[in-house]
Amino acid sequence: MVLPLPPAPIPSRCSLSPQPLQYAHAHCSSGALLSISLLPRTWFHFALGVSPDLDIMADSSDLNLDAPSDLQDLPDLSMELIPPQEGTYPDRASLLAAVQAHGKAHGYNIVVKSSSTPTEKKPGRVAKVWLRCDRGGQYRPRNGLTEETRKRRRTSRLMDCPFMLVAAGHPGIWTLTVLNPSHNHGPIVEKPRQNPHPKAKKGQVTATPYDWPHDASFTPFTTALVLIDMQRDFCSPGGYMAYQGYDITPAQLLIPKLQRLLDAFRSAGFPVYHTREGHRSDLSSVSNRESFRSKNNPSGMGIGSDGPLGRLLIRGEPGHDIIPELYPTMGEPIIDKPGKGAFTYTDFELLLRNKGIKNLVLAGVTTDGCVSTTMREANDRGFDCILLEDGTSAADPSLHMSTVESVKMEGGVFGATAKLDDMIQAVENFKAVTVKKLAPQMSNVAT
Repeated sequence: MVLPLPPAPIPSRCSLSPQPLQYAHAHCSSGALLSISLLPRTWFHFALGVSPDLDIMADSSDLNLDAPSDLQDLPDLSMELIPPQEGTYPDRASLLAAVQAHGKAHGYNIVVKSSSTPTEKKPGRVAKVWLRCDRGGQYRPRNGLTEETRKRRRTSRLMDCPFMLVAAGHPGIWTLTVLNPSHNHGPIVEKPRQNPHPKAKKGQVTATPYDWPHDASFTPFTTALVLIDMQRDFCSPGGYMAYQGYDITPAQLLIPKLQRLLDAFRSAGFPVYHTREGHRSDLSSVSNRESFRSKNNPSGMGIGSDGPLGRLLIRGEPGHDIIPELYPTMGEPIIDKPGKGAFTYTDFELLLRNKGIKNLVLAGVTTDGCVSTTMREANDRGFDCILLEDGTSAADPSLHMSTVESVKMEGGVFGATAKLDDMIQAVENFKAVTVKKLAPQMSNVAT
């Protein structure tokens, strides 16, 4: 129970003993032990010189109700939990996707604790979002509540991890600030799924956040594979990407995976499209800003510069071509695009509409650049898209993860995501069913 507040500050003979993170103990000359824990704030904390988030409890047995969980007993591991970098984002959705992907990559979960928005009475209020670490969804058993009842009561979902971020939004820009980077627990180990994902029904691929395509129309007549920008300029030493200062290893590791994927789609009769980013040799398709941007790197090399693979990102040069391992076969269209998206200033949409394609499987490089842009363009045009999480890559893992997470927001705002092996399995299943159906017909033809 909570002690009545004394009329004067704590006696000088009482001292605070250092305790890790959340709990501290005050030892008085009488031998009593005062335990400090996170409870409603009072003026006494200011006299004591501690945070107003602390309250004083007299009985050490009360600690049983507020005892730290197993995760809190690992303060020595908390240094591994690196906070996201402070910075700016174009909108709230991008900010949330980026910080949540960062937390997931570093062993903790970031959730929205509270938020504020401008109202008619307070039009000048700045939109803000407070973000906390939820300790893997484990909460302190306060007030005799069980985990189940706690999750049903919004007011009881108290976060006892001190980690805190705040995001402030202005028109066109959101700023992230780290208020407290520390944690009182070690990295969270994800528990295996208790209820496995139900088996996708016929005509669908097991995916997140919904089995894809949404209308179970996974056939070669409606679905196509799009391999994005698997060019030497992006995947080989001496290409455009290398001169930008980025690591091309993730793109190179992707090649054998995409070979398996491409072989599966080809063998099952699914249409395949390839894209290449590049420009006219006279640079008339390059804007002044893009030309400046591409050379804004330590090497000073950009679009049109001479490199070991020819002029960088120029059509007809060796570096502009698709790598031999994934080179298109006869009948597989190549979409030459002057920018990031495959639909901008190209006839890609016309080709898809004429063939009746409405579902697109996206793979290639880079996840956060051309793949993401193409997916968003396709989504706005009514195509149902799926991004292969391990069938795409970016120079920075955090950029890859944040892009993948952004796809799944709002029930699949840009489409769905899946594993490459699940996609290959779905293609093989379709192929097996088709062969089985055609077997009697082929037998009759043979006789």
